[in-house]
Amino acid sequence: MNIQPLLDLLQPIVVPDWGALVSLIPVGLALLVILWLLYTVRRFATAGPTRRAPARLAPVPPASIHMPGGSPAPILAAFGAFALFAGLVIGGLALILGATVLVLTLLIWAREALRDYEHLEPATTLPAVVHPGPPPGVHMPGPSIRPFLGALGAAALMGGLVFGGWLLLVSLIFLAWTLVGWLVDFKAEYRNVEAADTTGHLENIPDRRWPMTALQAFIVLFVVVAVFQAGVLNSIGNASGAGAGASPGASAGGGGATADLTVIAKDVAFDTHALSIGAGKSFTIDFQNQDPASIPHNIQIQSSDGTVIQDQATINGGQSVVYTYNALQPGTYTFICKVHPIPSMTGTLTVK
Repeated sequence: MNIQPLLDLLQPIVVPDWGALVSLIPVGLALLVILWLLYTVRRFATAGPTRRAPARLAPVPPASIHMPGGSPAPILAAFGAFALFAGLVIGGLALILGATVLVLTLLIWAREALRDYEHLEPATTLPAVVHPGPPPGVHMPGPSIRPFLGALGAAALMGGLVFGGWLLLVSLIFLAWTLVGWLVDFKAEYRNVEAADTTGHLENIPDRRWPMTALQAFIVLFVVVAVFQAGVLNSIGNASGAGAGASPGASAGGGGATADLTVIAKDVAFDTHALSIGAGKSFTIDFQNQDPASIPHNIQIQSSDGTVIQDQATINGGQSVVYTYNALQPGTYTFICKVHPIPSMTGTLTVK
C-alpha cells in the first residue's frame, strides 16, 4: 500500500513551514484589527434605545431653542488644512492650490455660521436684574491680548516656514516673544490665586495693552529681513557696480555656451526632468538657480537604487554654475536636488 500521498498531505501539519507562518502574522494582526473596527462600528450603530417604529423619531427641541443641524464644514476645513500642509511640503503650485482649498472651505464654514446666526431670535428685553459683576464666589478673569499675539506669532511662523532663511529665524523669535509674554501673565495670575488662599479674594492682573513699540520694531525687522532675503539690496549693488565700470559681457557662473546640458531651477522645480548624454566621457551641466537667494539647490547624480554617484556643492538663488561630472556607464540614472528631494526636483539621466 502506497502511503506517500497521505504523508504528503499531513506534512504541512506535522512539519509546518515556520517561515511562511511567521510571514502571515502581520496579515493575521491586520484581520484582527479590521474585525475589531467592524465590531466597534456595529456597537456605535446599535447604541442607544431601540425603537419598534418603522423609522427613528426626529428629536424636537423645546420652544425658543435653536438646534443647528449636522454640518460637513468642519470636515471640509480639516481637508483644507491638510491641503495647505501638503502644499507647504511640496511647494510651488501645490502651495497655492492648498491655500486656495483652505480659504474655500473656511468660506463655506463661515457661510453656514452666518445662516445659523440669522436663525437666532434677537433679544427683545433685558433681564430684570443686571448684576454689576459676577455672582459671589465666581471669579471672572479679565480680558487678555495674549491669544491674539499668539495667533500673530503662529501666522509669522507659517510664513517663515514657507520662505525660510532669516525670515524663519525672525518668525521663531517673534513667536517665542509672544509665548513668553503669555507665560509671564499666567505666572502673575497663578501668584494671585496663591494669595487668594490667604485673603479669600482673587484679584485680576492689570489689563495688558497692545505692545505697540515692540510690534512696530518687529514689523520693521520683518521688512528689513524680507528685503535683504529677496536680494533687492544685492540687485541694486550689482546694478550700480555694473554701471560704474563692469566690463561688457562679464557674468557670474555658467552661461550655457560651453556646457553639454543646461538645467534651470525655478519655483523649487527643475525645468526639465529628462536628460541624455553619451557614455564613456565626462560631461558638464550649466545649472542656473533662479529661486530667491535664500533657497539653495544643486544637482546630484544617483544610481537606480539611490546610491550617490557624484555630489555637487549647492548654490544660492540668483546664482549659476557649471558642474563637471565623471564619465558614466550606459544605463539610467537619477539627477536630484539633495536639499529638496521632491518629485518636482527629480529627473532621469539616460546615458547611451
